[in-house]
Amino acid sequence: MLSDLTTEQTSLARCMSELSEKAYHAGWMTGLEYALWQLVLGQRGDYGHLTFSSEDAVTLRRQSQECGGWIVFDDDKEETWVPLSEWEGRFARWQAGPAAKWVDG
Repeated sequence: MLSDLTTEQTSLARCMSELSEKAYHAGWMTGLEYALWQLVLGQRGDYGHLTFSSEDAVTLRRQSQECGGWIVFDDDKEETWVPLSEWEGRFARWQAGPAAKWVDG
C-alpha cells in the first residue's frame, strides 16, 4: 500500500503506475513489474500502447537504486516494496517459467 512506502519507494511505485496508465489505461496491469524490469535490463522496448524511451529505463533504474528494491503488486497489500536481491530472484524464476510468455504486451 502506498501509505506503507518510503518517499523513494512511493516515487518508484508512482512512476511504474504512470507507465501502466500510458500503456493500458490501467493503474497497474498484471505483470507490470516484470515488463518494466525487462525495460531496465534492456530486454524490452514497448508495452501495450507505449513505446518506452531511454529516459524511462534510466528513471526506473535510478529510482530502484535509490530505494534499494523494486515494487510489486500484491492482491492484499497492493503496492509492495521488495529488496533488490529478493526481486532479482523472483524475476529470474518468472523469466525461466511459462508465465513469462504472456506478458508480451
